[in-house]
Amino acid sequence: MMDIQNQPFAVKSLNVMSGSGTLRFDYPIQRASGQWKLQQKSFLIHSLAANYPIPPVYFLGSKEDFPVKKKSGEIVNELKTVRYVLDGKQRITVIREFLNDEFTLAEFTPEVILPSEEGMTEYEIAGKKFSELDENVQTAILTRNLTGYTIDGETASEDDIADLFFRMNNGSALTTQQKAKALMGIEWAERIQDLGNHILVKELSAFSKTQYVSEGHLTAIIQTMMMLDGSFDYKNVSQKAISDYTMTFQNDKERKMLLVEKIHTAMDYLVEVFSDTEKLLLKKVHFPMTLITALRAKELEVQPEDFRDWVFAFKEAFKPSKKKGEEQSTVTILPTDYARFTGKGTTDRIKADGRMNEMLKHFEEYAKMHNLLP
Repeated sequence: MMDIQNQPFAVKSLNVMSGSGTLRFDYPIQRASGQWKLQQKSFLIHSLAANYPIPPVYFLGSKEDFPVKKKSGEIVNELKTVRYVLDGKQRITVIREFLNDEFTLAEFTPEVILPSEEGMTEYEIAGKKFSELDENVQTAILTRNLTGYTIDGETASEDDIADLFFRMNNGSALTTQQKAKALMGIEWAERIQDLGNHILVKELSAFSKTQYVSEGHLTAIIQTMMMLDGSFDYKNVSQKAISDYTMTFQNDKERKMLLVEKIHTAMDYLVEVFSDTEKLLLKKVHFPMTLITALRAKELEVQPEDFRDWVFAFKEAFKPSKKKGEEQSTVTILPTDYARFTGKGTTDRIKADGRMNEMLKHFEEYAKMHNLLP
């Protein structure tokens, strides 16, 4: 049975814990921060100052060796409780951002009425950063207690934690991909997150900020796995189908591990190909096909510089470049029907498989034409 402790945490204490590292936000099944808009952030801060009710926060507690600096300056490891946020990440990170003056409250944020030496005083907070608030309001925010529940990690299994996370977020606006992270289990969520943190994804791909926040980059990675798999009969590559695919991870670990390794291999290979952000082929819609084609190139022992030349040729065939004031390029290039499988309905299996097959076909024809094959 899970051991759960209930205790209040002052905002100031949570901020100190965040800064020291005893409060962590990187639990594998957590969604990314940055989900809230300014209106939501502003009302949260107003609720803190005005003593409005705020939902509890949930942590997973783990006893870990933690470096502590003594008065003498010596750093020693001490056993401390490190809390991983399971629910409340957006609230706590927004609070920390505000305390660090990282955003200004929206202009429509209501006033706050607080007791003062003169009685009850109305304070204007709209359009202000934390450092610009009256001292009385700052104190009200810093001393506000949030109800916290800490689940003892020694008494909770990974399945218990994943189930708890899913239940806590089932009524909120999680994306299909974010719910899938909970349902695939912590072990797999961590592996997919590791792929999502690869330099190819973080620095060289063309995912939008919105796609990162909604974890569309993780969806693209799982889609790549699904298209490579061969054991899952998908009807389309929508988020729903990809979420259904993640449900097979627990019962097919060996095959899925091989797929994770293949994707990692393809990513490493493409880091040698691209020296800067690839704004076309590493967009979300083309990302899986590019990885699959890179994996094929790696299998055929095609050198990264030769693959880079193919990338140029393929992009010219798919979307010919146009210089300012000039007509489209008239250079003779190996043609492709790839464009026929883009546009409306790109999540249909016919369109997705069409893109994959056309890119692979173009690459292999190019490789033969340029004597790149062993």
